[in-house]
Amino acid sequence: MASNNFYEYIDRASIDENLICEVCHNPFLDSVVTQCGSTYCGSCIEQNIKSGSHCPSQSCNQLLSVDHLTPNPTPRLIISMFDNLRVRCRLCGETNVNRRNFDEHLQGSCPERRIDCSAKDVGCPWSGPKNEHNEHVKMCIFEKLRPVVDILYKVIENQRLDIEKLQKQTEQQATELGQQKTKLEQQTTELGQQKIQLAQQKAQLEQQKAQLQGHEIKIGDIQPQIQNQNNEIASIRKQITILQEEISKLKSAALWFCK
Repeated sequence: MASNNFYEYIDRASIDENLICEVCHNPFLDSVVTQCGSTYCGSCIEQNIKSGSHCPSQSCNQLLSVDHLTPNPTPRLIISMFDNLRVRCRLCGETNVNRRNFDEHLQGSCPERRIDCSAKDVGCPWSGPKNEHNEHVKMCIFEKLRPVVDILYKVIENQRLDIEKLQKQTEQQATELGQQKTKLEQQTTELGQQKIQLAQQKAQLEQQKAQLQGHEIKIGDIQPQIQNQNNEIASIRKQITILQEEISKLKSAALWFCK
């Protein structure tokens, strides 16, 4: 049901005062009961609560909150009676309409209902009575530009799709670069470890080289001794040879004497 701000009852005097909201002074719409037992339209009393007002009832005047409201559905018979009452549209003055059909009137046939330009989606700021809309559209520069704007929208949409595609590609490339970076970091770590191992091996080789050089020095010191020993051995061998020759001579002489 549309807000009763858009219509007023024609035969107001025929309505029972007990069915009138003390806030809007119209028959109840979606009525609720406060903690003091007073009844109001739901939207009326909630608006009062938002502004920090007290209960409108002179016998109560307590500060209200939404927790103090209890729904009070209006009997169907009374709702039907209200719906059959004739109302006057405050926008166009139409009186040949009852409350039940007022929404249909407001949305469909009311010439004074304010509507937006059909070109609002392309930027037209116009808003005015429905009966002026067609005339406005004939002169609306935004409506005339709609074919161009539609093309631009399509271009923008295509660009948006291209941008989304590029963003996805960029994200994918960023992911791949991240993976490659991680792989390079792993390889760098491995190379660092290999470098350390090579340095250790180099140190070991240097150590072995120093040991070999020490051995070469020792060998150089021993060689003269060996040569002297070899010379002594040669001298001894020579003496042995001489002795052997002397022994042979003695053997020969001994045999000669024996004969």
